[in-house]
Amino acid sequence: MLNDGKLEEWDPLNPTPTNSLPRIETVTNYGAAKAAQGGPTLVGDLLGDWREEAVYTNTAYDQLIVFTTDKPTTTRLYTLAHNPEYRNCMTVHGYMQSHHVDYYLGSGMTTPPAPPITY
Repeated sequence: MLNDGKLEEWDPLNPTPTNSLPRIETVTNYGAAKAAQGGPTLVGDLLGDWREEAVYTNTAYDQLIVFTTDKPTTTRLYTLAHNPEYRNCMTVHGYMQSHHVDYYLGSGMTTPPAPPITY
């Protein structure tokens, strides 16, 4: 869970209010500068596998700092940023709102169709 520059471990079986969750990392410890309203510059699935990365800049604004997971997964999907609905949500909402795909993404889902992207 990303909360004001803190990466916290959310347990859906034991819901707990933020600021009382186990802290994994604090982005400022890595030189990240929080954007307006305390958030990252961008949150989205940029690298693939359906899990989202948090992108910050450093305080000199000359580097990007990307936070991603190191936890393995067996779920393999194309990068969510390739999904037109998700990509539109990223550009319209930035990091302030949730991004949505145009298919069901969750437990028991079927493999989504390949995105209609051509080069």
